[in-house]
Amino acid sequence: MKRKMVLMLTGLAALALGMSGTTGCGKIKTGPAFEAGNAVIAAAGCNSAYKLLTDEYAEPDTLDAAAFIVDALRSMLNARITQESGRNADNTKYILAFGASEVPECSELMLTLKQNEYAIRVSGSEGAGRIVVAVAFRGDLARTCAVDRLLTEFYDADKGRLALPADTDIKAGVTHSESLITTPVSLRDPCIVLENGVYYMYGTGWKYFKNTSGSLAGAWEGPFQMTEQKPEDSDKEYWAPEVHKYNGAFYMFATYHKVSSDHRGCAIFRAETPEGPFEMISDGHVTPAEWDCIDGTLYVDSAGQPWMVFVHEWTGNADGIGRMSVAKLAPDLTKLISEPKDIFMGTDAPWATGNITDGPWLYTASDGSLLMLWSNFDEAGYAVGMARSESGRITGPWKQLPYELYSRRLSASYDGGHGMLFHAADGQLYLSIHSPNGKTGNRETLAIFVPVHEIGNTLWWEFKN
Repeated sequence: MKRKMVLMLTGLAALALGMSGTTGCGKIKTGPAFEAGNAVIAAAGCNSAYKLLTDEYAEPDTLDAAAFIVDALRSMLNARITQESGRNADNTKYILAFGASEVPECSELMLTLKQNEYAIRVSGSEGAGRIVVAVAFRGDLARTCAVDRLLTEFYDADKGRLALPADTDIKAGVTHSESLITTPVSLRDPCIVLENGVYYMYGTGWKYFKNTSGSLAGAWEGPFQMTEQKPEDSDKEYWAPEVHKYNGAFYMFATYHKVSSDHRGCAIFRAETPEGPFEMISDGHVTPAEWDCIDGTLYVDSAGQPWMVFVHEWTGNADGIGRMSVAKLAPDLTKLISEPKDIFMGTDAPWATGNITDGPWLYTASDGSLLMLWSNFDEAGYAVGMARSESGRITGPWKQLPYELYSRRLSASYDGGHGMLFHAADGQLYLSIHSPNGKTGNRETLAIFVPVHEIGNTLWWEFKN
């Protein structure tokens, strides 16, 4: 499905134009277009001399990637770039053409590419009165990789700019197997803990696997049970256990269905080691007895206050729309000590086509920005999106980012979701998800790991160029 590019402009304009400049250009003004032999796409604190052009009827995934570029430039450089239709190319002097077939320089570059290839080329000159930085690609994964390379290889933090040498002419390819790690473990909602050199993978069914090889691609042993017995008043839906190390012990946040209330809810368990056995320390569900709740996760704020973020399920809401909720936890994590507060709805994200709010996970960026990963459906299936707290606090308000972190539209392979983040032994940050969400062809649902990294105060796939 295609949609007209201008439908995205209102949201993008808020990202691109709604920030005040702080460095570089002083009062907001237009930055340089060409300087010291480089095409300067963005300079700190400035409006870009370039326009980001996409096709008028671009694919949604291309528009989402363009939205990421806009957001990344804002967070990296406090720089603003205007996005317009490629139909305006003839009247535009400085162009960042992103998959824009309506821009001749980009269209010609596309014709040189095979599937899963991308290219970045600078053409024209200051003297000729026209400079085009063309980013062309064939395939979803190639698009994702091109964005990563553009925003990392040509970003100069010391000089405060994103600039490409005038002779830039890159062509490269990428394969699915090169971009992520696919494990042989069939497990939903995989949560990873690295402790004493051992990787532990926990998931639905309240079971875990462990990997002692030192490599995420190594052998996984298991499954092993996380608890010696299930809660007395439970019968099914032992979902999404997360394990967090807190105050020297290991805590399991998990979902189960309670027979007496006929509701799902979240409970909290404790163990001395990551292998358990985990014993329940809460009095059954800590979430409201009259709600359907799933997917509890732990967040500890800068003051040391623990919180639980959890899903207030769509099944228990009159409008059929899921909410994300938050409440304070007691210091010993045995109970909630504040009334739960709904902080956003499943329909708030511009990319979302479903009503759910699965799998919250909190991440604090290096600049202190607070992000929340969560899952819903987009036009291609199950996906992972992100929201950013505008206050930096867990209570929000939360602004949904207009692009996904993981989607079949990014990978050209399988959908997937219920994400969490972890650092491997070598320091690499990974997104852990199950993929696909349901059996697709001969492929069962497996745990996969996608390398990601910060670009500005947001997250994107990381590729080794």
